[in-house]
Amino acid sequence: MASIEKHGPSWRVIWRHQGRKQQPIFATEELALEAKQIVEGYRGKRTRDQIYMDMGILEPEPEPDVATFEEYAPQWLAAKTGITPGTRAGYRSQLENRIFPAFGKQRMDKVTATTIGTLLNQLHDPEDDDEPGLRNTTVTRYFTLINQIFEAAVKDKVITDNPAEGVKYKRDQVEHDDTGEPTQVRLTPAEYKILLRSFAPEDRPLVELLAATGARWSEATALSVAHVRPATEPSEKDRIRIWRAWKRDGRGGWYLGTTKGRRRRQPPVRASLMTTLKPCLADRPDTDFLFTAPGGGPIYYSNFLQRRWNPALDKAGRCAEHPPPNRGERRPEGGPVRARCRDYDGTNDRGKPCGALAAAGWTRCRDHLGPEPGAVSPCDCPGVLRRRPTPHDLRHTHAAWLFSDRRMTPLAISRRLGHAQLSTTSEIYGDLMPEAEEAAVDALDDLLDDDQAG
Repeated sequence: MASIEKHGPSWRVIWRHQGRKQQPIFATEELALEAKQIVEGYRGKRTRDQIYMDMGILEPEPEPDVATFEEYAPQWLAAKTGITPGTRAGYRSQLENRIFPAFGKQRMDKVTATTIGTLLNQLHDPEDDDEPGLRNTTVTRYFTLINQIFEAAVKDKVITDNPAEGVKYKRDQVEHDDTGEPTQVRLTPAEYKILLRSFAPEDRPLVELLAATGARWSEATALSVAHVRPATEPSEKDRIRIWRAWKRDGRGGWYLGTTKGRRRRQPPVRASLMTTLKPCLADRPDTDFLFTAPGGGPIYYSNFLQRRWNPALDKAGRCAEHPPPNRGERRPEGGPVRARCRDYDGTNDRGKPCGALAAAGWTRCRDHLGPEPGAVSPCDCPGVLRRRPTPHDLRHTHAAWLFSDRRMTPLAISRRLGHAQLSTTSEIYGDLMPEAEEAAVDALDDLLDDDQAG
């Protein structure tokens, strides 16, 4: 459990406590042997300082001059290469908002696996009941950052071992209450057609491209006119060059950079998509963005979501013959002439009291008189979309459509989606690959049957 090493003119005892290496130094081998016996008597559950106290050594070797986590981490971040400005800003935010308050003042060699594990548990389940816990993928980012910093500190010889290695943390682990239900919304072709019809004509080209290529939002909105490549030969396919994407610059803005994973691709597309895109190409220079906001310039996700996407979802989820109930009611006779929404407990879409004048004869204003946002018709009529996908769910939808065709291999799908590794495709869409396992059984049957027949 514990070992002794010669350390120059002295001796040191080495063992691990809570994932951290303990190595007190003694002047003689006899003292080191005594310390070793004490450590093993406690089964390793003692720290270096506790062993000194057990042995009555009141003035141990002076503490080494080791930087605190708050001192070392910024130095590591400043020297970190191969990351975008947005990633660097994200690391800085993680450090300042969560990690430094937890153990930033501690010396690097004093941070233990218990310290790190406590922080991860608090990120999952905060002590404040009003504060929601972070998702597993987000907590994984914190763990990965902490692990990177301690790995670098070991290489820089600031510390001797990495305490994060002692944390039994599984990256992107599944929660104990996860029932396995998919969180992605993968639309069927019929559902997609309902959604597409709900958009205004000027918004449909972007929606169609997302579904037809599986491009990420940051990639689709970064396309220029020059990136649409019509076929030049009858035997060729029309293609879309997905070569760049929007990235955060770390200062609240955006810049054009390479795609995620630095995977350029040029997927072939259906002729019908090219027909849809023709109005976006007509008489425009190659450098223009393919899709632009109404006032020109790039399309921002939050604006599109609030002004275009969500209204289209509301429209797709409502039957003309069976609309969802209104939020407002008929105002009783004799009520105030200049009534306001808030007079009848009316609130706006942000949950705040609405001060707008109520519509004549109603308890709500004109803007808030209709159904609740996101309300779906209660009927069973066809032509109603009963799920609410996000723009990114069109990427998942595209992948699901491809996996439904046996002609498509996982490798081909992975390359079309721009994944850096096939394992990424498997992790995200593993439930869409049962055919591959079934095909393996068929292949074994064919092989063994042929062998037995011979």
